[in-house]
Amino acid sequence: MTKHDVEATSPNRLAVRRVARSTTVQMCDLIDPEDIATMGPKCWLDLLHDIRNDKLRPQLDGENVIIEIHDVAAGPRPHLVRTTKRAYTEFQKAAVDGRFDGLKPAPFGLGFGPWIWAEGVVEEAVAKALDGVA
Repeated sequence: MTKHDVEATSPNRLAVRRVARSTTVQMCDLIDPEDIATMGPKCWLDLLHDIRNDKLRPQLDGENVIIEIHDVAAGPRPHLVRTTKRAYTEFQKAAVDGRFDGLKPAPFGLGFGPWIWAEGVVEEAVAKALDGVA
C-alpha cells in the first residue's frame, strides 16, 4: 500500500498519533503528512473537546478546512492542518464516538504510536510509507 491508497479513502484521512512514549500528539491529513501539527496533552484535550462539542470553527477554504493549532509549549507559531470538509466531519463523528480517547504510546524502541483515523488504526503498510515523510 502507498500514499495513493490513502487518497482512495479520503473521507477518513485526518489522523492523530502519540509521539514516542510521551503525551505529545501529532495531527495531520494523511494525504499531506508534511503539514503536521504537534501539540502537548492539554492542547490536544482542549482541541478534542472543542471538536466533539462542535465548538471548533476551522477556517473555510472552498471544499477544504484549515485547523489552526496554537500550543505555545510546541512552538511560538500556530500549526495549520489542511484537510477536506468531509474528512473533518468524519473525524468529528469519530471523536464524538470516542475513537481518539486514550491514544496508545509508541511501543518501546519506536518513535511514534500508530496513526488513528476515523476508521481505526491506519494499516501498517500505509503508516510505514507515511512515516518516511511525516
